[in-house]
Amino acid sequence: MAYIDIEINAQNLPAPQPMVKALRAIEGMASGQVLKVTTDEPRSISNFEAMCLQLGHKLMEIVDWDGEYTLLVKKV
Repeated sequence: MAYIDIEINAQNLPAPQPMVKALRAIEGMASGQVLKVTTDEPRSISNFEAMCLQLGHKLMEIVDWDGEYTLLVKKV
């Protein structure tokens, strides 16, 4: 697993709140830093894929732990 610079617990937040919290965190991050987001919102996967595609960030990893999702995003 990659070095984590910032972690966000977005459990029990409906979509698109996990992505909104991630975008706010990414704004304050330096290029190359890694954000870890934990959520139980399954729509977050497609939201984060679209966000990274649109903004150019790298979605490094998606882990599904029986309905608890961990997403690692590297800011470019």
